[in-house]
Amino acid sequence: MSEVRFLQKARIAFRFGHYGDTFHGSQVQPDVPTVQGTLMHIFKKKLKWTNDRMPVSLASRTDSGVHVRMNGGFIDLDSDKWEAMGERGFIKAIGHQVPDNISIFDARKVSNDWSPRRALNRTYRYRMECMEKWREPELEFFTELCAIFEGNHDWSNYCRREPGRTTRRVIESCKPWLDSERIIGFEIVGEAFVWNQVRRIANAIYSVIAGNKEIDTLIFARDNPETEIDLGLAEPDWLILWSVSWENIPDLDVKELSVPEPDRSSKRWKEICRLQQKEILIRQFDIMQGEY
Repeated sequence: MSEVRFLQKARIAFRFGHYGDTFHGSQVQPDVPTVQGTLMHIFKKKLKWTNDRMPVSLASRTDSGVHVRMNGGFIDLDSDKWEAMGERGFIKAIGHQVPDNISIFDARKVSNDWSPRRALNRTYRYRMECMEKWREPELEFFTELCAIFEGNHDWSNYCRREPGRTTRRVIESCKPWLDSERIIGFEIVGEAFVWNQVRRIANAIYSVIAGNKEIDTLIFARDNPETEIDLGLAEPDWLILWSVSWENIPDLDVKELSVPEPDRSSKRWKEICRLQQKEILIRQFDIMQGEY
């Protein structure tokens, strides 16, 4: 009787970013390019590292058009394979296969029950200065407006409602995203978010800045989830999943870089803004990959 050898597995956590406008979201879907689907194809078909049906799990799901500065995931590999190549070999092997619209930053062995979904917090940034009728408000006013969206609330009026799913979340902070003293947009931090939450918050804030809604309306919508109020959904183009943090995984310490101001003198200023969104990512990717 031939001896059967059972290979031990190593769970490898990795961090990455990607351009949102080149994928139909992050989560795998049939017949359309997604980030999860692309990584699965690389691990299963190109590198032949796994035969698992769903070998890649991601920390955060993003919609089509939403850029990602940093997300995280894992794959289970044979321990012998990981020990032979280590982080450097892992990054190098993926780097030869991954398309230009995905950047891999680092990798490390974690416990076999580690899940990227159990993050300490997630940080999103929304670039409001690229919205059509944006007029930069006073910083004090904008800070107070952002603070409306902090705390433990039922966010039914600030998300896409899904039957049977809780819409209660804790938002740790919501504050202005600044370049020196210029308001770029806002940064929002929480352990987890419900579907479309940040984009609906962005549109609600925008509606006040544009003079279409009063602050009291936003507060009423927050505090009365049983009364359905539609405050609209902002475009995905200006949203960035900025970072995800986990226990026992050190955050990447990346310096803040200046963000170009929209040039509204051009008829195609929105297209310029879209290019700038990628420039923000590219410069961040360069720094994070350089640290590796």
